[in-house]
Amino acid sequence: MKYLKIQSKGEIETEALSLMGASTKKEDLNTIGKYGSGGKYSISSLIRNGIDFKIFSGEKNIDIETEETTFRGQIFSKIIIDGQKTSLTTSMGGSEWDGAFAPIREIYSNALDEDSDSIVEETEVVEGRYGYTTYFIELNEGVRDFKENIFNYFCIKNPSVLFSNKHISAYENPMGTLRLFRRGILCKEDQKVKSLFQYNSTEFKINESRVLSDTWDARYTIGSGWKMCANESSIIQLIEHLRDSNTGTYEHELIWGSGTPFSKTWHDVLKDKTIVGVEFVEMFSDHDLKDAVALPFEIVKKLKNQFNNLNVLGLSVNSESLCIEVKKPSEILQNKVIDAMGFLLETDYRHRLDNPTIKYVKFSDKNVLGQFKDKCILLSTKLDSYSTDEISKIIIEENEHGITGFNDETRSFQNHLFNIYFEQLKISNKH
Repeated sequence: MKYLKIQSKGEIETEALSLMGASTKKEDLNTIGKYGSGGKYSISSLIRNGIDFKIFSGEKNIDIETEETTFRGQIFSKIIIDGQKTSLTTSMGGSEWDGAFAPIREIYSNALDEDSDSIVEETEVVEGRYGYTTYFIELNEGVRDFKENIFNYFCIKNPSVLFSNKHISAYENPMGTLRLFRRGILCKEDQKVKSLFQYNSTEFKINESRVLSDTWDARYTIGSGWKMCANESSIIQLIEHLRDSNTGTYEHELIWGSGTPFSKTWHDVLKDKTIVGVEFVEMFSDHDLKDAVALPFEIVKKLKNQFNNLNVLGLSVNSESLCIEVKKPSEILQNKVIDAMGFLLETDYRHRLDNPTIKYVKFSDKNVLGQFKDKCILLSTKLDSYSTDEISKIIIEENEHGITGFNDETRSFQNHLFNIYFEQLKISNKH
């Protein structure tokens, strides 16, 4: 008979197979199995599904049998290990553990927890090895399918890795659907979600069943890994995949707001290109968009903030909102701005105005009404419905941003405005 052989360093103790709650992993943050239930469920599942198997601790074959017992009128098959009766039965684990995948995944995962160089191979020779734990599992159709498609479940020795860094490893994804691995073990699969790559990370958070428990954190981790990527061909492949669309695959849902900086390779790939946020292409002319790379605005914004010399349509460094100049704003708005400037020039504030250049723009963020950029005060075309007094206040705010260089919603800018107000109070008090 042919078997699937799974072998790892270290000889398993019989108690690890029979005592619920017996585990040496409780203090190990890098492993699962803190309650020691998975290995027991695997034995129960293999027996229940009629899959022949053998376990060796070193060179010793651990004898596993069953006997029937009755409890409250129901018959159970109690598991006996090396002649010792246990409280384990073949009904443990339930339907989620039926079939070949669940028990073999658990056995191999436990082996990897102990030994990253664990062996998985077909064999007809059934014998243990000193210093090792060895499982032999009947190579039926389900087990053979697992062996032939092992990289769908474990990616540790997968040769199709494209790049690796401290956050993630990315792999080719011939299946085209979402598959995430933690420490090389499949922890998330969703055939309804398309994904350009498969991802492995030690940072993914999983539960006791080795299933991904925090989807937001996974998207954050993968986003950080992509920002660190120094593999040019992979970055180009991702950009080509993301361009001209903001939805469709798992990569579109990644979180790019981490503190991890983009690698220099990202700059090298994009330095000679025109970039635009895909959400705002309608703001630009066909001439502007010629040969432009349209990417999700979250990525575009972070790239521009890190690499000031990138050519991003309508976006300046450290800007959260994209804008495009309007050459012919409404006469109503122009007249209101003329009146606002006329009013300010008749007040003491005129000493702080240095003949500013005013431009009219459309902002991508509907909440942005003004901005100081490139020595110009930019005013939203939406201000045509605002009063002259309100427009005057916006001109003051943006002019002060230009004088100080302080950003919106910062304590430094607030203190600056308070100081101006207080100095004016002192002047007024003298009079």
